[in-house]
Amino acid sequence: MVNVASGAATPTFRPVGPGEEFRVPVRDRPFLAGSAHEWFPESVPDVGQMIPTLLAEAAGDIPRAALAAEVRRAIDEALPASGGVLLRGLPLVDRADFEWLVAALGYRRMGYQGGIAVRKRDSDVALNTTEEDPRITLSPHNEMAYLPTYPRKIMFFCERAATTGGEVPINDIRDTTGRLPDDIRRIFQQRGIRYHRSLPSRSSPGQTSWAETFGTGDRHLVEEHLRAGGYEYRWAGDGRLRYHYQRDAFVAHPDTGEQLWFNQVTELHCSYWRSHPDFPGDLPDQDYPATTTYGDGTPIDEDLIAALRGLLWQSTRAVRMRDGDVLVLDNQVVQHGRFAFQGARRHFVSLAA
Repeated sequence: MVNVASGAATPTFRPVGPGEEFRVPVRDRPFLAGSAHEWFPESVPDVGQMIPTLLAEAAGDIPRAALAAEVRRAIDEALPASGGVLLRGLPLVDRADFEWLVAALGYRRMGYQGGIAVRKRDSDVALNTTEEDPRITLSPHNEMAYLPTYPRKIMFFCERAATTGGEVPINDIRDTTGRLPDDIRRIFQQRGIRYHRSLPSRSSPGQTSWAETFGTGDRHLVEEHLRAGGYEYRWAGDGRLRYHYQRDAFVAHPDTGEQLWFNQVTELHCSYWRSHPDFPGDLPDQDYPATTTYGDGTPIDEDLIAALRGLLWQSTRAVRMRDGDVLVLDNQVVQHGRFAFQGARRHFVSLAA
């Protein structure tokens, strides 16, 4: 638990380097969908100076209120300039410590209703990060970009680092937007994206049930939510819920008005599950937990999906979090993912507006 002494000391943060330099292989990586495509880089470098790393000095001697106020100041200063910040040296040991900090920061928290990640939803403050198979590498993505309401800030806490791997790949989507070929940009601007979901009646290691996804086992309440969102839906005979809806591929940045490539057309495409060790590779597209098409329902060529995945990785950097680290990202502009790992990696995440 946080152990801070009473007193009037003022917390300070000092810029430091993120650690020793390294690179993480990406091309032809096992269980990374599309990684054989020529647009994938061979590897990605460490985070370097992409975002600041700040070390909290003598943080264990600071009163809690003063510590939280200084952490908030550091976040509010760093995010507009860099899109993210890595905080080190905070007196955080476990989930309870992180939940205290999140509550003390005072940001308006968001839940995870409608989200697709496989994770326990046992807290309204700090959730487990994805419990997806540790052999899988998750490509960079903007959290919940497939929904009309998504978090602006996303905060990660490392309670225990992996023995091997488990780095957090981050990517500035403004860079990716600038790399999009004009013809691809035009197609998606004109046609948009349709998201298709197929949710089972019961959760399993690789799928989350519709009741857990929407936080209720009442079909009528789920239907009300879907109708309010303009979703088209149907109940299958086995109790599975199938629905789809359309979203734009680009979103205007709320502060600058810049058009950003902000979606999950790649990560929610059925090819992700075709590369998954726990799913068969020969199911019809819409029999997987999710897939994406153009807005009119026309399939998107899998080679194009692989190319778009590669484009995301071209400007990606890797954050190697240590025990006690807090990584805060502006979800509007900086994506995150997870490299495959070995060992008892334990990370938590909190979402904020």
